[in-house]
Amino acid sequence: MSSSNPKQKIQSLVDCLRHTADQEADCAEFDRKVECLAELLATVNAAEIPSDAIPPEIQAHLLQSTDCREEFEALICILKAELRGELSDE
Repeated sequence: MSSSNPKQKIQSLVDCLRHTADQEADCAEFDRKVECLAELLATVNAAEIPSDAIPPEIQAHLLQSTDCREEFEALICILKAELRGELSDE
């Protein structure tokens, strides 16, 4: 994301997540959205995340699939560490 305005960045990430079908998410659907969602959660304060940012079908999938939930949580941790400068490019 190249936007320096935090509100524009949040809106861009939310828009990315909203371009989805209105159906229950499976692992493939989750995989298509996980990067946008993880970046949103890693880069903004939780209080700034709109309540509708995480589609209900994704929330349901996170509750149902422990593998996807663990992958998602790990990705958020990695992104946060990267943002803090704790990861090297080596």
